Amino acid sequence: MRIGRVVAGTMALAAATIMATSESAAASVTPRIGSDHTYSGRQNTQSVPLHKGIGVAQRQYRIAVYTGNKEDAGTDANVSITINGTRGFVKHKLDNSENNFESGKTDRFTLGLRDVGRIKSITIRHDNSGKKPGWYLKRVTIDVNAKFPCNRWLATDEDDGNTWVNIPRR
Repeated sequence: MRIGRVVAGTMALAAATIMATSESAAASVTPRIGSDHTYSGRQNTQSVPLHKGIGVAQRQYRIAVYTGNKEDAGTDANVSITINGTRGFVKHKLDNSENNFESGKTDRFTLGLRDVGRIKSITIRHDNSGKKPGWYLKRVTIDVNAKFPCNRWLATDEDDGNTWVNIPRR
């Protein structure tokens, strides 16, 4: 009987040690990339920052954003994209050292993000900031084969007044 209590006590101590080690390891994990990145699995789960060391599959996305060649088609606003796939979604602010999203211009971004599986749709938006926030988005491509035609204004004073659009893959 005493041996049984010792074994049970040892097993409980081992389980507590494993849990404490796991919690301290999780607390010491640092973000892989900036806080602008979020992801979620297939279910309705809250987005969380990407972390290294937790087995998150990464891949590179080559994104091309085409601004229409119309008068005042460019935007000074902050633009972000959400990529929706068969294994969840990932959100990222589109910015680099260039003067992005100008009329008739194509902006290219290569992003190392969480692999969302086969891309099904995107949501692209801007925050309506800057002197001329209205934007005429012609299309977006991701890698070579994922095409998202838009051909509309993302502006509070044009089309439907939205500064975002969800575009299914074509």
